[in-house]
Amino acid sequence: MAKQKSRKRKATTGKHKFRNWLLKTFLKLALGGLMVIGIFLSLVYIGLFGRIPTIGELKNVQNNSATEVYSIDKQLIGKFYIENRRSIDNQKISPHVKNALVATEDSRFFEHKGLDYISLGRVVVRTLLLGDHAQGGGSTISQQLAKNLFPRKKEGLLWLPVSKAREMFIAARLEQAFSKEKILSLYLNTVPFGENTYGIEVAANRFFSKSSSALEPHEAATLVGMLAANTRYSPRLHPEKSLERRNVVLDRMVEQKFLSKAESEQYKAKPIGLKYNLLDHKNGPAPYFLEQVRIRAANLLGQEYGDSINLFTSGLRIFTTLNSQLQSFANQAVSRQMQQLQTEFDNQWGKKEPWSAYPEVYISALRRSQRYQSLKSEGLSEAEILKQMEKPITITLLVNGEEKTVRMAPADSVKHALRQLHSGFLAVNPSNGHILAWVGGTNFKFYQYDHVTAQRQVGSTFKPFVYATALEEGYDPCDYISNERRIYRLNKDWSPANADGKHDGYYSLQGALIHSVNTVTAELTIKTGPHDVIDLVRKAGVESDIPDQPSIGLGTANLSLLEMITAYTAFANYGSAIKPIAILRIEDASGKVLYQEQPAQPLEPAFEEETARLMNHMLQGVVERGTAQSLRSIYGLQSQLAGKTGTTQDNADGWFIGFNPGIVAGAWVGADSPVVHFRSTAYGQGAHTALPIFARFMQKAEQTGILNGMGRQTFYPLPDYLADKVNCEDFSMEDPDLGFFQRLFGKKTERPDSTNLKIDKNKKEEQRKSILDKMKDLFKKR
Repeated sequence: MAKQKSRKRKATTGKHKFRNWLLKTFLKLALGGLMVIGIFLSLVYIGLFGRIPTIGELKNVQNNSATEVYSIDKQLIGKFYIENRRSIDNQKISPHVKNALVATEDSRFFEHKGLDYISLGRVVVRTLLLGDHAQGGGSTISQQLAKNLFPRKKEGLLWLPVSKAREMFIAARLEQAFSKEKILSLYLNTVPFGENTYGIEVAANRFFSKSSSALEPHEAATLVGMLAANTRYSPRLHPEKSLERRNVVLDRMVEQKFLSKAESEQYKAKPIGLKYNLLDHKNGPAPYFLEQVRIRAANLLGQEYGDSINLFTSGLRIFTTLNSQLQSFANQAVSRQMQQLQTEFDNQWGKKEPWSAYPEVYISALRRSQRYQSLKSEGLSEAEILKQMEKPITITLLVNGEEKTVRMAPADSVKHALRQLHSGFLAVNPSNGHILAWVGGTNFKFYQYDHVTAQRQVGSTFKPFVYATALEEGYDPCDYISNERRIYRLNKDWSPANADGKHDGYYSLQGALIHSVNTVTAELTIKTGPHDVIDLVRKAGVESDIPDQPSIGLGTANLSLLEMITAYTAFANYGSAIKPIAILRIEDASGKVLYQEQPAQPLEPAFEEETARLMNHMLQGVVERGTAQSLRSIYGLQSQLAGKTGTTQDNADGWFIGFNPGIVAGAWVGADSPVVHFRSTAYGQGAHTALPIFARFMQKAEQTGILNGMGRQTFYPLPDYLADKVNCEDFSMEDPDLGFFQRLFGKKTERPDSTNLKIDKNKKEEQRKSILDKMKDLFKKR
């Protein structure tokens, strides 16, 4: 018995010793663990794993912010960014967003000081043990803000505990630096929503096309719900999961008494209501224009501020001249016309290849293709590349204005691209140079090449400058020139013909321009001298090289739509062109003006006001009874308009430029390669391809009356002495020489002593041909 008791005592003593040892060991391990954690936290705190920002530095922290671009009517039309973020003031954020955020992410936000121990316990019990993930994580909003401001670096084995420790210390300092409301504001301005979208303002615009201040509770709940997993709960990618998550957030708002149960059920019954709006410098109403703004703004800021301002990170605001409503009209006009033309083009050619006579065009395009260049960079031979280019792959194409994903050989996709027609459209206010609308192509995602700045042969749109030069040199609109087809021996037997094949009779200068007569224009170019024509065009703002050859009168020079519109402003402005401008003002994030555009000044006069008045009258004739009369007969335009169509050889380029004193606008249509074109002039001429774009644009402008507030929309009437100069028939089958003598020696209406014409009479008299000069021209061999 004694031995039994002794054994029990020993066993009890042994158990006590073991328990004591176990307890001591645990305490030692716990103490050691705490010491390790303490040392670790101390090392993090002193900056061994990366410096912890001070309170002062946190107050001055700056995030990358997107630069926003606005139209003249205050519409956001695009952005430049690395991170698509826009910071807004706290009072502009919807309270529904803040309530949803606190309810879902940090219900004790207003009670803790940056680290919530109760929430940490909740995570251990409810999330880890019970698997309830609807309650949120253990990180407070302040800790999440720290993570947003200073993204984690996944470097080394301890990157996660180091990141967590840093965020704890930064969160504590954020709580000291800012009020709770400010922390909410900072968080909502920095938090990512996926798709390179940062901050509640950008997210509200992206997914609901509205400002964050206008978000309703169910919309706020949708966006806050995305914070748990941007992609998984995206209303665009996974609407059903997004809806479920939104309702969870609404339930949490009820629990936290931000909503009543009845209100929650009401909002749960609503659909997601997605109104997706992808807006940046590549997507939006004016991507080609935005690219010009980017280039121009970068140059302006670089000249003044060097590298201190970054267009993509500094949160600037750029105010432009573009009118969002007119841009919308231009987009619609181009889209509708190009889809119709592409269908006509494809029907006309069928399975035939438009470049069949020029196989090198296809070979060149093939070698320039991205797929070919990629295979070449891998070291494949030409034969191997061509073999790979014939193997079908998944390709996204633009087919009649719509994206389509198909299985196709890359070589066939090159052929598809070669067959595509393209367009450029530009509208400018000639009184101040403001660019009102700019469409550089059919789809910026697929075709970034800007056809507003691209150079192509301009065709008959160049002819008005020949006639303006002639008027400057003393010709009158009613001077007649034979329509015969001539051979110009001194110009390599150049012999231009008329498009209609008719070469009889005589045209007045007025009639020849109205009906776009090549023979008369060519003769007039020879008589005035190509060099004189070039001089006039230079004064009208054209800077590109123009060959000093008679053929330029028929539009063989390669110029851009931008240059041609600029030059035509000289007609709208009665003599002086104006350079188009795009940017009015640039402000920094605080509203400080970094750049202010000065009012555009007209260039030196290209020709006299009298010449401009006569030219405007003649070019109105093009609309009333010439090659652009469909503007009235088919499209029913009521505005006073002047203009000129243009078509180049083999219908490679179609042009139309129309104007009045309040607007100059024009369109170009063609394929990337000039060898790809319509097979008939009926389809390929500018009156069929380009003019309808202008017409539909102006139809919308007339219907809305938007142009009425942009200056004078009517031409000045001709005074009597100028009206007499255009009082003649366009065409005569008989020899007009008698009429010439009658005009030459007959009584003419005297010019009034005082008019509102700004004419240098002495200069005009020096340029005007003498009677003897006209007599010589009369007897010159035709």
